[in-house]
Amino acid sequence: MATTFEEAWRYASEIEGWLLYEQGRALFEAAQSVAVGTCAVEIGSHRGKSAAIIALGLPVGVRLTAVDPFDDPRWGGGPESLAIFQRNLATAGVTDRVDLFKGLSEEASRQWDGPPVGLLWVDGAHDLESTLKDFDGWMPHMAPGSRLYVHDAFSAVGTTRAILRRFFLSAHVRFLGCERTLAKFEVGTFTLRQRIASAIGITRRLGFFSRMVAIKLSRRRGLHRLERRFMKIDNEPLI
Repeated sequence: MATTFEEAWRYASEIEGWLLYEQGRALFEAAQSVAVGTCAVEIGSHRGKSAAIIALGLPVGVRLTAVDPFDDPRWGGGPESLAIFQRNLATAGVTDRVDLFKGLSEEASRQWDGPPVGLLWVDGAHDLESTLKDFDGWMPHMAPGSRLYVHDAFSAVGTTRAILRRFFLSAHVRFLGCERTLAKFEVGTFTLRQRIASAIGITRRLGFFSRMVAIKLSRRRGLHRLERRFMKIDNEPLI
């Protein structure tokens, strides 16, 4: 069993998925801080890259619930997806720390009867409607002081719109920062000053968002030279 992030990353780096080293570290450290008596929930598991990192970081006795339909090609799934996910968790040695909900996020949140959620990792479908369902469905289950991490934030248009709609000047969710397209939020009750600081932080990411949209539009139109001028690293909008 891994005891450091470097050990966890050795397992995770062999698993297919879109997650940078620094983003993996952020997830691992967030998992380490999850309080006993709460749990972690992951929306969108794919092959298990982030699930392995989170599960390896969780304190003893704290569990991860992985939510994914697995067999739906709309979200990168297929007949083999669940078997690959389970095999990767077994290789990382975390099968006994992870509960599986094979279905959609809104179904899982509606049926939830587990402990309060100390870490919610949202990496499901990135359209506006799906992301809002992720946020709205799970917020009632979040523990005070918990962390909400969102992938493809300020990169996918739907995810960014959902963040702006639900969390800009929110009294109960504040922006903490980003690891590229991984956005970090805290759940609690915040003062007006904290809410304004959070809104300023989100606003500062909109320049990055504009560049990600420009890359995607250039790619879609086949303007590859222009696309490369906007990019600073390979596959930037994905990570």
